[in-house]
Amino acid sequence: MIELAIKKSVERITGMKLYPLLLPADVYNGGTYLRVSDPEIMAGMVRTGLTAGRFQITLYTENDFTKLVKQDKAIWAEWRHVVHGEIEGYPVQYVRRDSISHGKETLNSGNILYSLARDYILTFAE
Repeated sequence: MIELAIKKSVERITGMKLYPLLLPADVYNGGTYLRVSDPEIMAGMVRTGLTAGRFQITLYTENDFTKLVKQDKAIWAEWRHVVHGEIEGYPVQYVRRDSISHGKETLNSGNILYSLARDYILTFAE
């Protein structure tokens, strides 16, 4: 599954543990991953066998928004060069970076929980 390759790659690049969908209740430094959509790529009336999967990766950290920006840049620095290549051994045709959003939440402890959510469009054979 491509999700496992994404998880492994982002964990290696950022040094943060990634979880599917949501962070556990007691975790404030880590990330989540989610497949948002996965339409097949068509060429006219012909199915190409490729999928353009949209994946959202959200990183969270306490009190250090700059860290999130650096980690986002580090992911893109590695993935932007994937053209007919691989992400952690999984064949990927192309990676495109898409929308970004940020969040800020004050925790009961008084710390600030920052989040950075980024969408990536990965073209791959499923």
